[in-house]
Amino acid sequence: MNIYEIYTLRLIHIGTGVFWAGAVIYLAAFINPAVTAIGQEGSKFMQQLSRTNKLPMWMTILSTLNIITGFRLLMIRSGNFQADWFTTQEGLLFTIGGVLAFGAYMIGLMVSKPAVDRMAKVAEAIAKAGGPPTHEQVQEITALKAKLAKGVRLVAWHLAATIVLMALARPM
Repeated sequence: MNIYEIYTLRLIHIGTGVFWAGAVIYLAAFINPAVTAIGQEGSKFMQQLSRTNKLPMWMTILSTLNIITGFRLLMIRSGNFQADWFTTQEGLLFTIGGVLAFGAYMIGLMVSKPAVDRMAKVAEAIAKAGGPPTHEQVQEITALKAKLAKGVRLVAWHLAATIVLMALARPM
């Protein structure tokens, strides 16, 4: 076990976790409700955030790094997945937290990201047409917004629970 590997992994894991969880919780608690309240202008804001600032891409990259480094840290901490370690309080809390984080990751990849990608394609089609959106486009965007908001809220709750479990796993 190399101490520099552990420090590097922890730095990456904690840094990406702070960004990932913080961004998702902020989106779920503040941005999405404000965007919904504003209406059409809120949709433009979200499009700008997705396209120009590439938030979905960064969320995917950083959450992937978080999951990979978390798995490696779990491997190291458990002594290469020794069964006895998983029965300790630390082992149980880290494992449950890791499962919740992986669940959040999969929801992000399978629900949130596809919804964002599809909304971008519909918005692009609307812009190319040069006129107002069709009834079908409005319905699709509305359904995708609802799906995305639900996915973001679910991921936020998963990550909030993960934070609590990870914090409790290693008492001082």
